[in-house]
Amino acid sequence: MNDKVAETLAINTGNMIASLNVQVAKLQVANKNQTEAIDELKAENDKLKIENAALRKKVKANESSANNSNNKQDNK
Repeated sequence: MNDKVAETLAINTGNMIASLNVQVAKLQVANKNQTEAIDELKAENDKLKIENAALRKKVKANESSANNSNNKQDNK
């Protein structure tokens, strides 16, 4: 009877370890996918920051130009 209990415990332990290994592998894949998605979002964010900075510079230049035109008209 003890041999049967030991064998059952060994089988159950092996099955639990195998199940945990599968879960770990799934989590590793999910983590890799999330990391890749985060990297893509960071790259897109960096690109948008650059575009935003360029647009701000353009708006600032347009505002400066408009102010200069207004000042010239005011001085006339």
